[in-house]
Amino acid sequence: MFSENNRISGRQTFRLLTYDLLGLSTLLVPTVLGQTAGRDGVFSIAIGVGAALLYLKVLKSLAPKMGGSYAQYLRQRLGKVGGSLVQTCYLLYFVLLAGYTAYLFADVVLSELLREESFYLVLVILVLLTAYGLWGGIEGRARIYEMLFWFLLIPLFVMLFSALSGVETDYWSPVFFTDVTRIAEGGYYVFLCLSVIFLSLFLCEYVEKREPLFREAHRALLLVGGIHVVLYLILLGSFGADALGTMEYPAVTLMSTVQIVGGFLKRTDALMFGIWFFTMYALLNSCCFYGSSLLSRLSCRILPRTKEQTRVRCAMAAVLLGVFAVACCFYRSRVCFAWYEWFLWHIATPFVVIVPLALAAGKGERRMTALALCLAVPGLALTGCNTAELEDRNFPIEIAVESMDAVESMLASDEGGGNRVTDYSHLKVMVIDRGFLDNKEEMQELLDLLAEKRELPRNTYIVAADEPEKIVALSGELDEPVGTYLEEQFENVSQIKKQAYPTLGTLYKERANQTETLYIPYVGEEDGKPAVEEYYVLKRGNPAGTVGCDAADLAFFTDNRMRKYQIPLSDGTVVSLSSPHNEVVFREQAGQREIVVQVHCSGERFGAQGDEVSNRRSAAGEKRITQENATIEKEITSYVNMLAEQTLKEQGIDLSGSYRALGGARRDWYLEYQRDGGQYEEDMRITYEVDIDWVNL
Repeated sequence: MFSENNRISGRQTFRLLTYDLLGLSTLLVPTVLGQTAGRDGVFSIAIGVGAALLYLKVLKSLAPKMGGSYAQYLRQRLGKVGGSLVQTCYLLYFVLLAGYTAYLFADVVLSELLREESFYLVLVILVLLTAYGLWGGIEGRARIYEMLFWFLLIPLFVMLFSALSGVETDYWSPVFFTDVTRIAEGGYYVFLCLSVIFLSLFLCEYVEKREPLFREAHRALLLVGGIHVVLYLILLGSFGADALGTMEYPAVTLMSTVQIVGGFLKRTDALMFGIWFFTMYALLNSCCFYGSSLLSRLSCRILPRTKEQTRVRCAMAAVLLGVFAVACCFYRSRVCFAWYEWFLWHIATPFVVIVPLALAAGKGERRMTALALCLAVPGLALTGCNTAELEDRNFPIEIAVESMDAVESMLASDEGGGNRVTDYSHLKVMVIDRGFLDNKEEMQELLDLLAEKRELPRNTYIVAADEPEKIVALSGELDEPVGTYLEEQFENVSQIKKQAYPTLGTLYKERANQTETLYIPYVGEEDGKPAVEEYYVLKRGNPAGTVGCDAADLAFFTDNRMRKYQIPLSDGTVVSLSSPHNEVVFREQAGQREIVVQVHCSGERFGAQGDEVSNRRSAAGEKRITQENATIEKEITSYVNMLAEQTLKEQGIDLSGSYRALGGARRDWYLEYQRDGGQYEEDMRITYEVDIDWVNL
């Protein structure tokens, strides 16, 4: 039963503090680390978490000295005037942080779920929801968080595990590459986000026993720190450091691109938004709760005859009104937003650290159910309501891009209203004209526009065509839209893994990183259906023309992104290579820089008609089979080397994609070619070494 004694247990404390620490930091920390520490961001996280743990020791040392609440302790140590002044500063901190959280909360809702809704409407709902949470008291909220804890964290862990398939570990290197001051700067920001652990001082008057409080706070810091490390490594491996630093909410973006195995859940970002909904709500409510408690205590000196209950209610209303006003200021003025971030960095965080340091250096079940419904119902309403109902919406599956003017006109017409609204949330494929891809400036302008509008999903596949409108028009000859057909081909039919096909998010990523060679399917018409004829190449963000399917297949197979790769032999038979586990080795001999692609895979041999060729192993035939193996491997090695050399010589395209791995393998070369990347392919000698584990020979 709900005891309603205004006390919370140690386990509830752990979960409450975990919520307070997790929500805002997971939204903001990855972007800042991408801008500061880059590939060394994990070390910044370690610095920030370590500093927070030391800070917690200082807070813990104050607990035995506090007879009652932290506010009372401030008055005892600093006197009436000094104690009231410090409490007022804490009150200002809480109101500003709550307003900042409310603004970001509403901004995430609008940018990721309800792009057409009013900011003020979303903000009003959040403030009303916070008011109800305050009315329920700290015990009611702690009880709800306790119940929902694993229901929220387990989906987070599942989503992070699902995102591992898209991680490129080459983006993690080189390490120890960033300037120490930049790593320290990132570490300070991590500590800034984790410094809200000082709320444990305000929790002292609400816990059953103070001894477990700081032990649970220690656990909460370690858990949140571990989540940050895993999340940052996944984000870094998914987007790259440069792209990560340009993204607004990379964790939310990651969840929008992850697909659960089986494909039964498409809008994973909406599912994961529940995590940020409750964690950010927890921090917002905590700030308002402690702020209203401080304001009530301060007003007691001014209005001593006012009833306590009335004083508390008025304090809650005043704090919520202040939070609403602050959030509106952030929304209406980027200057205010920038000022607050400077204030948080240079004044607010030092304040919450220095005060405890200075002090340490001196000598009901029904209510629970109602609160749960209050939390759940608005969340459901936010994910479903909008200005247009489903029957009033168009959901394009594919679009054609032939010119910048056409794209601007298309987006402008969608914003202009009308009887029906175009919703691109189900878009699967964007077909881009060859001439558009050849123009780097126009492509940059297109990506800037799409990133600003946020209308098109990042997991939209990108394909090229001579006449995109004709490809899109093939939907009339198919039993399904062209977008659905191509998605099915890429994800379930092709031997190429779906992660190899570029998406809109891939273009965003490469716009900043410029480390990869992308192969965009070049689609034409075959028997009334769209078919991949060749591949358009973007080499480190620059157009590089087209290559044939054989060259692109070799590139995919080299990168371990192709399940089976078939090579015809001179005798008419075909070898099918599978299960690749290839690696790229960098060498330098006699002044010549070499890239050796070591291909390790399984192989099967088929006849001209596709029949499997097999030989019985016997003592007499063992030598002949071994010789035949060596001959076939030599012919395959010769073929792939010829194909790779021809593509490199004629078009300057390295099919091994070795540039991406350069940072982790050769730091000296990496530094050199960062300054002059165009010289990279000209300086390299690229060779393939093929080692086949034969299945039927």
